[in-house]
Amino acid sequence: MKTARSIPMVLAASLALAVLNAFPSPAFSLGGTAPWRALSRAQDRGDGLQACVNEAQDKQSEAWTCMGGTLRVTEDNRGRVTDAAYLVAEDTTVTPAPRAMAPAKDDYDSWCENGTICGRKINAFTAEVKGNGAYGDSKGVIGTFDIVYRQSFDGKLPRWRTLIEWDSGPEINPGIWRNNCRVNLSGRPDDYCGKNDVHLASVNAKASRSWWPSSERWAYNDQRLTGGGNYHDDHEGEFTAFGHRQLFKAGVLHTGRWSKCNSRTGCQYYQVPWKP
Repeated sequence: MKTARSIPMVLAASLALAVLNAFPSPAFSLGGTAPWRALSRAQDRGDGLQACVNEAQDKQSEAWTCMGGTLRVTEDNRGRVTDAAYLVAEDTTVTPAPRAMAPAKDDYDSWCENGTICGRKINAFTAEVKGNGAYGDSKGVIGTFDIVYRQSFDGKLPRWRTLIEWDSGPEINPGIWRNNCRVNLSGRPDDYCGKNDVHLASVNAKASRSWWPSSERWAYNDQRLTGGGNYHDDHEGEFTAFGHRQLFKAGVLHTGRWSKCNSRTGCQYYQVPWKP
Protein backbone atom coordinates (compact mmCIF):
# COMPACT_ATOMS: atom_id res chain seq x y z
CA MET A 1 0.00 0.00 0.00
CA LYS A 2 2.90 2.36 0.67
CA THR A 3 4.11 1.89 -2.92
CA ALA A 4 0.63 2.35 -4.28
CA ARG A 5 0.18 5.64 -2.41
CA SER A 6 3.47 6.98 -3.86
CA ILE A 7 2.28 6.63 -7.47
CA PRO A 8 -0.26 9.53 -7.31
CA MET A 9 2.42 11.66 -5.62
CA VAL A 10 4.88 11.01 -8.48
CA LEU A 11 2.20 11.80 -11.03
CA ALA A 12 1.33 15.04 -9.26
CA ALA A 13 4.96 16.10 -9.16
CA SER A 14 5.37 15.33 -12.85
CA LEU A 15 2.26 17.33 -13.68
CA ALA A 16 3.52 20.31 -11.64
CA LEU A 17 6.86 20.24 -13.46
CA ALA A 18 5.09 20.14 -16.81
CA VAL A 19 3.02 23.19 -15.85
CA LEU A 20 6.15 25.09 -14.79
CA ASN A 21 7.83 24.26 -18.09
CA ALA A 22 4.78 25.43 -20.05
CA PHE A 23 4.28 28.63 -18.03
CA PRO A 24 7.61 29.94 -16.72
CA SER A 25 7.74 32.63 -14.07
CA PRO A 26 7.37 36.18 -15.43
CA ALA A 27 10.46 37.19 -13.46
CA PHE A 28 12.83 34.39 -14.50
CA SER A 29 13.17 31.87 -17.28
CA LEU A 30 13.99 28.21 -16.64
CA GLY A 31 17.65 29.02 -17.21
CA GLY A 32 17.55 31.39 -14.24
CA THR A 33 18.06 34.52 -16.41
CA ALA A 34 15.68 37.47 -16.24
CA PRO A 35 13.80 37.88 -19.53
CA TRP A 36 14.40 40.88 -21.78
CA ARG A 37 12.29 43.94 -20.94
CA ALA A 38 10.81 44.72 -24.33
CA LEU A 39 9.04 47.83 -25.58
CA SER A 40 5.39 47.68 -24.63
CA ARG A 41 2.71 48.21 -27.24
CA ALA A 42 2.20 51.73 -25.91
CA GLN A 43 5.94 52.40 -26.32
CA ASP A 44 6.27 50.94 -29.82
CA ARG A 45 7.04 53.98 -31.98
CA GLY A 46 7.94 52.56 -35.36
CA ASP A 47 10.03 49.99 -37.16
CA GLY A 48 13.31 51.87 -36.77
CA LEU A 49 13.06 52.14 -32.99
CA GLN A 50 12.05 48.50 -32.64
CA ALA A 51 14.92 47.37 -34.87
CA CYS A 52 17.32 49.43 -32.76
CA VAL A 53 16.06 47.89 -29.51
CA ASN A 54 16.44 44.43 -31.08
CA GLU A 55 20.06 45.25 -31.90
CA ALA A 56 20.64 46.40 -28.33
CA GLN A 57 19.29 43.05 -27.13
CA ASP A 58 21.73 41.20 -29.40
CA LYS A 59 24.67 43.25 -28.14
CA GLN A 60 23.69 42.90 -24.46
CA SER A 61 25.23 46.30 -23.74
CA GLU A 62 25.13 47.60 -20.18
CA ALA A 63 24.13 51.10 -21.31
CA TRP A 64 22.47 51.95 -24.62
CA THR A 65 20.11 54.50 -26.14
CA CYS A 66 18.00 54.25 -29.27
CA MET A 67 17.00 57.46 -31.03
CA GLY A 68 14.87 56.17 -33.81
CA GLY A 69 16.96 53.61 -35.66
CA THR A 70 20.31 54.85 -34.29
CA LEU A 71 21.88 52.90 -31.43
CA ARG A 72 24.30 54.70 -29.09
CA VAL A 73 26.26 52.42 -26.74
CA THR A 74 28.03 53.95 -23.72
CA GLU A 75 28.87 50.70 -21.86
CA ASP A 76 29.56 47.45 -23.66
CA ASN A 77 28.51 43.95 -22.61
CA ARG A 78 31.40 43.81 -20.13
CA GLY A 79 30.53 47.12 -18.51
CA ARG A 80 33.44 48.96 -20.15
CA VAL A 81 32.85 52.64 -20.91
CA THR A 82 32.67 53.40 -24.63
CA ASP A 83 30.89 55.72 -27.05
CA ALA A 84 29.87 53.90 -30.21
CA ALA A 85 27.04 54.71 -32.62
CA TYR A 86 25.38 52.26 -35.01
CA LEU A 87 22.87 53.09 -37.72
CA VAL A 88 20.53 50.11 -37.43
CA ALA A 89 17.67 51.35 -39.61
CA GLU A 90 16.78 54.44 -41.64
CA ASP A 91 13.33 55.47 -40.50
CA THR A 92 12.76 59.20 -41.00
CA THR A 93 9.29 60.37 -41.94
CA VAL A 94 8.41 63.60 -43.74
CA THR A 95 5.32 65.19 -42.20
CA PRO A 96 3.34 68.30 -43.21
CA ALA A 97 3.48 71.57 -41.32
CA PRO A 98 0.99 71.78 -38.44
CA ARG A 99 -2.18 73.82 -38.59
CA ALA A 100 -2.17 77.23 -36.97
CA MET A 101 -2.60 76.92 -33.20
CA ALA A 102 -3.18 79.27 -30.32
CA PRO A 103 -0.08 80.82 -28.70
CA ALA A 104 1.78 78.50 -26.29
CA LYS A 105 -0.03 75.49 -27.81
CA ASP A 106 1.64 72.66 -29.69
CA ASP A 107 0.89 69.24 -31.13
CA TYR A 108 4.00 67.45 -29.89
CA ASP A 109 1.98 64.87 -27.95
CA SER A 110 0.22 63.74 -31.14
CA TRP A 111 2.75 64.52 -33.89
CA CYS A 112 4.99 61.61 -34.82
CA GLU A 113 3.71 59.39 -31.99
CA ASN A 114 3.57 56.41 -34.35
CA GLY A 115 6.81 57.21 -36.15
CA THR A 116 10.45 56.96 -35.18
CA ILE A 117 12.02 60.23 -36.33
CA CYS A 118 9.93 62.89 -38.06
CA GLY A 119 10.91 66.15 -39.72
CA ARG A 120 8.69 68.93 -40.99
CA LYS A 121 9.26 72.27 -42.70
CA ILE A 122 7.11 75.04 -41.26
CA ASN A 123 8.31 77.57 -43.85
CA ALA A 124 11.57 78.50 -45.61
CA PHE A 125 13.05 79.73 -42.32
CA THR A 126 11.65 77.31 -39.73
CA ALA A 127 11.80 73.53 -39.33
CA GLU A 128 11.32 70.90 -36.61
CA VAL A 129 12.53 67.40 -35.90
CA LYS A 130 11.16 64.95 -33.34
CA GLY A 131 12.82 61.76 -32.16
CA ASN A 132 11.25 58.92 -30.23
CA GLY A 133 13.84 57.45 -27.89
CA ALA A 134 14.33 54.42 -25.65
CA TYR A 135 17.21 53.51 -23.34
CA GLY A 136 18.20 50.52 -21.28
CA ASP A 137 20.80 48.00 -20.14
CA SER A 138 21.62 44.32 -20.71
CA LYS A 139 18.26 43.35 -19.22
CA GLY A 140 16.19 45.46 -21.60
CA VAL A 141 14.32 48.73 -21.84
CA ILE A 142 14.45 51.02 -18.79
CA GLY A 143 12.43 53.94 -20.13
CA THR A 144 11.31 56.00 -23.12
CA PHE A 145 11.25 59.68 -23.99
CA ASP A 146 10.71 62.19 -26.83
CA ILE A 147 12.99 65.02 -27.93
CA VAL A 148 11.89 67.92 -30.17
CA TYR A 149 14.10 70.59 -31.75
CA ARG A 150 12.64 73.65 -33.47
CA GLN A 151 14.89 76.03 -35.41
CA SER A 152 13.80 79.43 -36.76
CA PHE A 153 16.31 81.80 -38.35
CA ASP A 154 16.60 85.39 -37.24
CA GLY A 155 18.18 86.63 -40.45
CA LYS A 156 21.68 85.14 -40.43
CA LEU A 157 21.42 83.75 -36.90
CA PRO A 158 20.21 80.19 -36.24
CA ARG A 159 18.16 79.93 -33.06
CA TRP A 160 16.70 76.88 -31.38
CA ARG A 161 14.04 75.75 -28.96
CA THR A 162 14.49 72.34 -27.31
CA LEU A 163 11.95 70.09 -25.59
CA ILE A 164 12.52 66.81 -23.77
CA GLU A 165 9.43 64.86 -22.72
CA TRP A 166 9.31 61.86 -20.38
CA ASP A 167 7.22 58.94 -21.62
CA SER A 168 7.96 56.04 -19.27
CA GLY A 169 10.45 54.73 -16.73
CA PRO A 170 12.27 56.50 -13.91
CA GLU A 171 13.09 60.20 -13.73
CA ILE A 172 15.46 61.39 -16.47
CA ASN A 173 18.20 63.81 -15.42
CA PRO A 174 19.70 65.61 -18.47
CA GLY A 175 23.41 66.43 -18.38
CA ILE A 176 25.41 68.10 -21.16
CA TRP A 177 23.15 68.90 -24.12
CA ARG A 178 24.17 71.01 -27.11
CA ASN A 179 22.94 72.49 -30.39
CA ASN A 180 25.81 72.65 -32.90
CA CYS A 181 25.93 74.59 -36.16
CA ARG A 182 27.89 72.74 -38.88
CA VAL A 183 29.31 73.70 -42.26
CA ASN A 184 28.76 71.01 -44.91
CA LEU A 185 32.10 69.92 -46.40
CA SER A 186 32.76 67.30 -49.06
CA GLY A 187 35.37 64.60 -48.58
CA ARG A 188 36.31 65.64 -45.04
CA PRO A 189 34.63 66.16 -41.66
CA ASP A 190 32.12 69.02 -41.47
CA ASP A 191 33.38 72.19 -39.80
CA TYR A 192 31.72 74.01 -36.89
CA CYS A 193 29.98 77.38 -37.21
CA GLY A 194 28.85 77.95 -33.65
CA LYS A 195 27.01 76.29 -30.81
CA ASN A 196 24.42 76.77 -28.10
CA ASP A 197 24.47 74.98 -24.75
CA VAL A 198 21.13 73.54 -23.62
CA HIS A 199 20.15 73.37 -19.95
CA LEU A 200 17.23 71.00 -19.46
CA ALA A 201 15.60 70.20 -16.11
CA SER A 202 14.74 66.68 -14.93
CA VAL A 203 11.55 65.10 -16.26
CA ASN A 204 9.35 62.43 -14.69
CA ALA A 205 5.73 61.27 -14.48
CA LYS A 206 4.61 64.39 -12.58
CA ALA A 207 6.69 66.94 -14.52
CA SER A 208 6.96 65.35 -17.94
CA ARG A 209 8.26 68.31 -19.98
CA SER A 210 11.34 70.51 -19.88
CA TRP A 211 12.05 73.32 -22.37
CA TRP A 212 15.17 75.29 -23.21
CA PRO A 213 15.10 78.21 -23.03
CA SER A 214 11.27 78.09 -22.77
CA SER A 215 8.23 77.21 -24.85
CA GLU A 216 8.21 80.75 -26.30
CA ARG A 217 11.80 82.07 -26.22
CA TRP A 218 14.84 81.17 -28.37
CA ALA A 219 18.46 80.21 -27.73
CA TYR A 220 20.75 81.79 -30.33
CA ASN A 221 23.81 80.41 -32.08
CA ASP A 222 26.92 82.14 -30.78
CA GLN A 223 27.93 83.49 -34.19
CA ARG A 224 26.28 84.98 -37.26
CA LEU A 225 26.46 83.08 -40.56
CA THR A 226 27.58 85.06 -43.61
CA GLY A 227 28.87 82.38 -45.99
CA GLY A 228 27.28 81.27 -49.21
CA GLY A 229 27.78 77.55 -48.53
CA ASN A 230 25.54 74.87 -47.07
CA TYR A 231 24.93 74.28 -43.39
CA HIS A 232 23.07 71.98 -41.00
CA ASP A 233 22.64 71.49 -37.27
CA ASP A 234 23.58 68.62 -34.93
CA HIS A 235 21.68 68.06 -31.68
CA GLU A 236 22.73 65.58 -29.04
CA GLY A 237 22.95 65.16 -25.30
CA GLU A 238 23.51 62.86 -22.35
CA PHE A 239 21.47 61.92 -19.30
CA THR A 240 21.16 59.62 -16.32
CA ALA A 241 18.10 57.85 -14.96
CA PHE A 242 17.09 57.75 -11.30
CA GLY A 243 18.18 54.48 -9.68
CA HIS A 244 20.67 53.62 -12.42
CA ARG A 245 24.41 54.36 -12.39
CA GLN A 246 25.00 54.46 -16.17
CA LEU A 247 25.42 57.48 -18.41
CA PHE A 248 23.22 57.40 -21.51
CA LYS A 249 23.68 59.42 -24.71
CA ALA A 250 20.98 60.23 -27.23
CA GLY A 251 21.75 59.87 -30.94
CA VAL A 252 22.26 62.95 -33.10
CA LEU A 253 19.22 64.65 -34.65
CA HIS A 254 19.07 67.40 -37.31
CA THR A 255 16.32 69.84 -38.32
CA GLY A 256 17.57 69.99 -41.92
CA ARG A 257 20.05 71.66 -44.27
CA TRP A 258 20.13 75.34 -45.20
CA SER A 259 21.97 77.85 -47.37
CA LYS A 260 21.76 81.47 -48.69
CA CYS A 261 23.08 82.91 -45.44
CA ASN A 262 24.92 85.57 -47.49
CA SER A 263 21.65 86.80 -49.03
CA ARG A 264 19.59 89.81 -48.06
CA THR A 265 16.79 87.58 -46.73
CA GLY A 266 19.16 85.47 -44.62
CA CYS A 267 19.47 81.70 -44.19
CA GLN A 268 16.82 79.44 -45.74
CA TYR A 269 16.16 75.69 -45.62
CA TYR A 270 16.64 73.65 -48.77
CA GLN A 271 16.31 70.10 -47.29
CA VAL A 272 13.87 68.97 -44.58
CA PRO A 273 14.18 66.42 -43.12
CA TRP A 274 17.96 66.12 -43.03
CA LYS A 275 19.47 63.37 -45.16
CA PRO A 276 23.05 62.00 -44.96
